[in-house]
Amino acid sequence: MEKTLIPEEKKVIRQELNIEKWPLFAPSTYRKKSREITREILLENGNRAERRVTIGKTQQGEMGILRIVDYKIFCGLVGIWEEAGKPKEGKTNFSLHNLAKMLKLQWGRSTYRHIYKALERLKVIPIIWEDSFYQKESDTTERMVRYFNILDDLVIFERRAGDQMYLAFSAFKLNNRIISNLLNNHSKPLYLDEIVKLKKEISVLLYRYIDLVMADKTHFERRTRELFSDLELSEYKYPSKRKQLLTPVLKELEGSELSTGMISRADLEKTTDGKDWKVVFRKSKKGLKIEHKEKQENENNKAMLAVELFNKRFPQKKGMLKEEVAEALIKKYSLDKVMLHISRISNGATVNNPVGLLRTSLEKEWDLPPTQEEIQLQEKQARDEKEKIERERQQKEREEYLKTKEEEERLNKIFFSLSQEEQEKLKEEARQKIITEHMEDSQEKTSKFFLMDIMVMIKAREILREQESLK
Repeated sequence: MEKTLIPEEKKVIRQELNIEKWPLFAPSTYRKKSREITREILLENGNRAERRVTIGKTQQGEMGILRIVDYKIFCGLVGIWEEAGKPKEGKTNFSLHNLAKMLKLQWGRSTYRHIYKALERLKVIPIIWEDSFYQKESDTTERMVRYFNILDDLVIFERRAGDQMYLAFSAFKLNNRIISNLLNNHSKPLYLDEIVKLKKEISVLLYRYIDLVMADKTHFERRTRELFSDLELSEYKYPSKRKQLLTPVLKELEGSELSTGMISRADLEKTTDGKDWKVVFRKSKKGLKIEHKEKQENENNKAMLAVELFNKRFPQKKGMLKEEVAEALIKKYSLDKVMLHISRISNGATVNNPVGLLRTSLEKEWDLPPTQEEIQLQEKQARDEKEKIERERQQKEREEYLKTKEEEERLNKIFFSLSQEEQEKLKEEARQKIITEHMEDSQEKTSKFFLMDIMVMIKAREILREQESLK
């Protein structure tokens, strides 16, 4: 595949808007076992109304809260659901290992436990929405949605030998209300890659908030007191503590891509009255990155693409390749060939004139070896293909397993529909068949193992199947 310069691709998912608008997921510093979030809004008629969301509380007591890590897992599940074709009904199959890979988590026992616990919380921790959950299909805000769980169903089956997983067919089903809103476009785009790479929990909270409020803005400011109230971080009462917490968070967020641009500035400034700090965000257009893709069609940008790639590979010689020179080379050799040679000629410290080297390599049609990036891409493609084959093998094994179980259940129903006398007669016939099949010349009796009730039932099912085939 030839190379061009294109906007960097990101893994984009669509996230449900009710969940994005409420800070349902708490950082690990939150110690209580339930949460209640209340907001007051101004209605069109001038009246005020209260909206409330309660997490982890039932009439029987407190059940725990949802964590930031659970949000990342939830985003991964939405990505898997989308890749599965956005099914409205039924469960979506997945494996914990593939979920970890999507979230760029190093696989191991601790990661398995980490994901397992998060999935468990998404399934069991209830959310009560009071005048706060908007349903797009009916165009209504539901008065009360009790005991809402992020996941309506969850099945985890991962059979292992040591650290090696050799059979996995877990499945989940998102909440029906979430699915309905996602399918009816009550959602927003979210860069999963950006969420995954954020290490600090508050960074995840603030990224979601900024991505939402700056959708139609290029500049945004807010006092930290009000910001922390928006994020439900009211335990940070002192400006100095809020500044201490935000400083590394803003550093991590600067340069992150939003769904509508890039955070070009994330900073703190003292407020005019000197009593607090305020966050200052600025959004710019998205950047560009070299990727391996099919040839770009925009003819006017060809020279610029070549120059951009040259400057990236030879930062110490930035500006040496002029656009007019690139245009001439592209006209003579084609954009694809020029881009290929720029990406493959040596960029070592001893190369003083990379433009001259580029001309020579094109004129002499050097058969240049692939770059390290291309080798890594080929290795990744090979790994992906291997994993695809393994997934197909696991899926086939799973289908065979389920088919066998279904057949067992069908034959068991037939067996138990028989009278007690007929059941005993069939079991005796099964025993005699086992004795005949496993009796050796030197033996007087068959091993007790083969006459265990479970083995007798297996043989009884075989007899029933044979009888069906003879009808």
